[in-house]
Amino acid sequence: MTASPSLTPAPTKPRKPLIRRLVLCCLAAFAIVVLLFGVGVLNNNYSLHRRSRAEFNAQLDRAIETSTQWIVTHPENYGNPPLMFMVGDMAEMSSDPRLQQYVQGYLASNRVHLPGHPWTWYYAHWAYPPAPVPLMPRSLMQYSGWQDRWFGYASAPDKVDLEPADRADLFSPTKYSWGVRLHLQLIALDIYRRFNGPSPQLDAAINPVTEGVARDAFWDFRVNDSYYQRNATILGAGRPDLLRKRWIDRMLDAQNADGTWNSCWYGWCRGVFEFRLNDNDFGHTTVQGAWALYMLKYRYSDWIGQNYK
Repeated sequence: MTASPSLTPAPTKPRKPLIRRLVLCCLAAFAIVVLLFGVGVLNNNYSLHRRSRAEFNAQLDRAIETSTQWIVTHPENYGNPPLMFMVGDMAEMSSDPRLQQYVQGYLASNRVHLPGHPWTWYYAHWAYPPAPVPLMPRSLMQYSGWQDRWFGYASAPDKVDLEPADRADLFSPTKYSWGVRLHLQLIALDIYRRFNGPSPQLDAAINPVTEGVARDAFWDFRVNDSYYQRNATILGAGRPDLLRKRWIDRMLDAQNADGTWNSCWYGWCRGVFEFRLNDNDFGHTTVQGAWALYMLKYRYSDWIGQNYK
């Protein structure tokens, strides 16, 4: 007679070692991410290589020349009025006849003075300050986006009847962060500074906003569209003291041979979780990068002398 098989279930191995291994793997992965982030931040702000002033100036002049050559052969930038504000400022700083002709081509294009589109008069004004602009009553504000309202008011505050709350938002030193603070508010304040000059009221807003953008620049090591824009708008705000030479060095080194800059960094674009491949808005990045370099050369040469010997 054979013995019946035991009905007692076989003992299971304890799961604690498996769970422990998973926890250790997660901790190791987290530690690697933190380490890589730390290396990225250090590399973004400090460099072991010290460029001489002659070396820097040679690269600066070469970058300005190649980017200018690219810009003046690409009239598609006419479709972005804030970029044309930057080009107009570059033309005014340098008196480069190529840029001046480019601005005149913009003024003669179908991008400005369109019937039924009053804001297009302001688009011309941003690139060429002598261009006249009409009065913009408050009734039109509700049909306009932030960019037109803020940029229009910044360039002609006596002509744009901005809502008090909207104006308070524009000059708020703390309301916005990250993208809105950089892509809208600081550019608008830069435009205001260029058209109206400095004032205690403007300083009370533009200084903390610019300092916030500089803090973002310290931590965000991705050399993408926002990277160039931060460098440019910090200088546009009149705060070269906030600019690290490492940021300019990395921007110069990232320039393509044809004078352009890529909008994404290894596919990592403006947003934190925004990834795209082969999607470059060369005009947006190249005009902003060139604007930053023009300001260094023509407005803030003292900064160059302080940082490069």
